[in-house]
Amino acid sequence: MKADILLRKDQVNTKEGNKDVQLLKDKLWQRRTTAEITIMGENKVREENSILKEIRRIETREKEVIQALERNNGTTWEEDELVYMEGKIYVPNNKKVKEEILKENNDSVDVGHPGQQRMLELLKRNYWWPGLKEDVKRYVQGCFKCQQNKVLHQRKAGKLHPLEIPQEPW
Repeated sequence: MKADILLRKDQVNTKEGNKDVQLLKDKLWQRRTTAEITIMGENKVREENSILKEIRRIETREKEVIQALERNNGTTWEEDELVYMEGKIYVPNNKKVKEEILKENNDSVDVGHPGQQRMLELLKRNYWWPGLKEDVKRYVQGCFKCQQNKVLHQRKAGKLHPLEIPQEPW
């Protein structure tokens, strides 16, 4: 065993340590559209950002959401012009808003192209809309960086065995 600097504790100042050292800059943790999420009691999530402003502006809703609101069973409610389905923000059928949410949860620096399963997990924490899984799949399949990072689970092809050249016609 060879002694290194860490074994010489008397020479290393461990009391102060890395008290005020910041390795990652604050701008890496700031997402463009996501703000701080605060839990306000039972399953109520509140968030202020440009996406939510856009969702509030859209008034169309699917039949499934309207029926759930009419049932009034406690799992679906409306608050501050946002509809919550089982504690998640309902996103109306608007291509622009869905694309922005998908982009935020895939392309930002802190997420880093997580792939289909992880991205779906991240989205399901805060948002819900019919066809969420299919939209995530389509977005990831169309993302160049996600396809580059994709792990292939196939064996590498073996060597080719050429056919013999026939001596005469069939």
